[in-house]
Amino acid sequence: MRQMMKRGDDRMKRRQSAFEAWIEKYKLRTSRRYRLAIYLVMIIFIYALLIGSVIPQTYDLVVGQISRVMITAPTSVVNSYATQKARQAAAQNVAPRYDVNPSVLKTALRQIGILFNEVNILRNETAKQRKADLFLLHAATPSNLSFAIAQSLLYLSKKQFDAVQNNVAQITQNLLQGPFSQNDLSKASLLVDQKLVGLDVDRPTRMMIGQIVLSVLHSNLVYDATLTDQARSAAMRSVPDVWINRGDVIIRRGQLVTPEIMSMMTDLKLLKNQPDYGVYIGFFLYVAILVLATAFFIQSRKIRLAKDNVRLLLFAGMISLMVILLWVTKVSIDLGLPFAVAYAVPLAMGSMMVSLFFGTSLSVLTSVFLALLGSATFGFDFSYFFIELASILGASLAMKKVDHRRVFMRAGSLAALCNVVGIIIMQLVVNTTFVGWSALFSDFAYGVVGGLLSAVLTMGLLPYLETTFGVITHMGLLELANPNHPLLRQLLMEAPGTYHHSLIVGNLAEAAAEVIGADPLICRVGALFHDVGKMTRPMFFIENQMVGENPHDKIAPTLSHLILTSHVTDGLEMLKTYNLPAPVRDICASHHGTTVLWYFYQKAVKESGEESVTVEQFRYPGPKPHSKESAIVMICDAVEASVRSLGKPTPQRIEAMIRKIIHDRVSDGQLEHCEITFQDLNKMVDAFMMTLKGIYHERIEYPDPEKIAVSKEG
Repeated sequence: MRQMMKRGDDRMKRRQSAFEAWIEKYKLRTSRRYRLAIYLVMIIFIYALLIGSVIPQTYDLVVGQISRVMITAPTSVVNSYATQKARQAAAQNVAPRYDVNPSVLKTALRQIGILFNEVNILRNETAKQRKADLFLLHAATPSNLSFAIAQSLLYLSKKQFDAVQNNVAQITQNLLQGPFSQNDLSKASLLVDQKLVGLDVDRPTRMMIGQIVLSVLHSNLVYDATLTDQARSAAMRSVPDVWINRGDVIIRRGQLVTPEIMSMMTDLKLLKNQPDYGVYIGFFLYVAILVLATAFFIQSRKIRLAKDNVRLLLFAGMISLMVILLWVTKVSIDLGLPFAVAYAVPLAMGSMMVSLFFGTSLSVLTSVFLALLGSATFGFDFSYFFIELASILGASLAMKKVDHRRVFMRAGSLAALCNVVGIIIMQLVVNTTFVGWSALFSDFAYGVVGGLLSAVLTMGLLPYLETTFGVITHMGLLELANPNHPLLRQLLMEAPGTYHHSLIVGNLAEAAAEVIGADPLICRVGALFHDVGKMTRPMFFIENQMVGENPHDKIAPTLSHLILTSHVTDGLEMLKTYNLPAPVRDICASHHGTTVLWYFYQKAVKESGEESVTVEQFRYPGPKPHSKESAIVMICDAVEASVRSLGKPTPQRIEAMIRKIIHDRVSDGQLEHCEITFQDLNKMVDAFMMTLKGIYHERIEYPDPEKIAVSKEG
């Protein structure tokens, strides 16, 4: 088993070496042209893979034919056919609107007045004249009134006549001053009888009053087209849109194509004769803006991958992997899987990996980036955007400080919880119709799977990504900081003084990095491995020498210079052999920069004369530090060695020594390539003092036990 693992590690190292060699051969790491090419390829890849999700498959259907496929709605849209049908039904249910025509009442009262006026005239005539003028009464009688009833009015007493006239006018006015419809007219006898109840007249007179009133009654309602249209329009507006929900079956295989189905296909833009070129252009701009906004953020914030195309390629690969997962899920849903499967897409894995490799700020932006892409994949669904954004952001923030593998499960669990909470919120806010417990728990289950799967996949892919791209994460650094690392164990056994020196340098570097905003873990690990090259000739370095002769006393200063400076190149070879990441190798390569070995230079001047020796001959080959972390380890290495050499390391002497070392490094131009300020250097001095006080604090001098015994005897 161990041999198999070793062979696997060897293959991984060879792949990494080949990849790095290819990068260096074509100078791809810092090329601006290739950086732009990576962003362009990202745009094209995302667009090409997801455009099919935004532009759904179209079909050639004809009304009256049989469908050969089952078609489901790829997104939610308003069903224009069903909505219009529901609104038409609501409009038809609105009763016609009528206005009261006041002329109907006036006409009725005028007829009543004419009748009673003529009767009153005839009542005052003689019988002979009345008989001759009876035709006038006939003319004054309403067409619906029996002439016999009109004649009977001639023979009423004055009191009865007045009572009939007054009651007829009053009842008519009561009935016609308000709305009086055809329906009311059909039951006019009943309405009039209700009005006659309680009149202080005899029955024949009451019947006479009723007949006269009925003869002049007509419907007083006139159809109002304007009011009717307004009422029907209001009823139509009150009908909510009928929606075709994503996933609804539009037509099944073998089903007859109807006009309603064709209308739904038109609403969904699923017919082949409905090209929408604007969507193609719009989605390209959508993707381009997302990628370019991310690029601007990376460049403006000067994140590590801003000038490292290998890191940028790793970032692009992470995004591409998420896009592939979205595409596979969309295809699966189109083939019949429930939409809830979309919640199982481990998008949180993308932000977790970005947080591990590039930091929290970029992972937060990546969370928004992936949520927007996910929303576009599934029909620009806001609910999906909200749920996934909450899940991805939760996982991203949970990865802020990775000091143990439990952090992965914590982030995955938080992503799962955010999925569940987001689904509940969207059910309450957006989906006013309850989907049912079965569907809801199905969504929950897929959401939990998505969160936990993100954690598992991140842990599984992490070592492969670190090895392939030569980029280290905090998890990898924590593993390297383990004292059981073979190289550190070998250093402890072969150069114990150097090992102890490296531990102290690591403590100093970690403290300094924390106060100036550098990466403490990279500083610590870089410090632990920066001097492993001394194992080649450990006794030539003072921290490993016991009391006795110094081997440098017996050799030429130029050879001493060669031996001492070679520990840098030897260390780099060892670090490459053990596949340590580039940041650690950079610290090892630059921890002496191009400083001068002054002791051996002065020794050479004494032996050979100043004319035959130059300072440049006794410099380290470099390079100078190019990062804050490399600069910190350089200063810490010199500080630890110098303070250890102090006879009486008082706080004042320690601080003076630290400031002198920093001044010398600045004056010699060793820090000119680092983004480090004088304010940072002052903060580092304070951090060094706090750490060194704990190491070189003043100790109590314990008396000799033999002297104590002699004193007691005396």
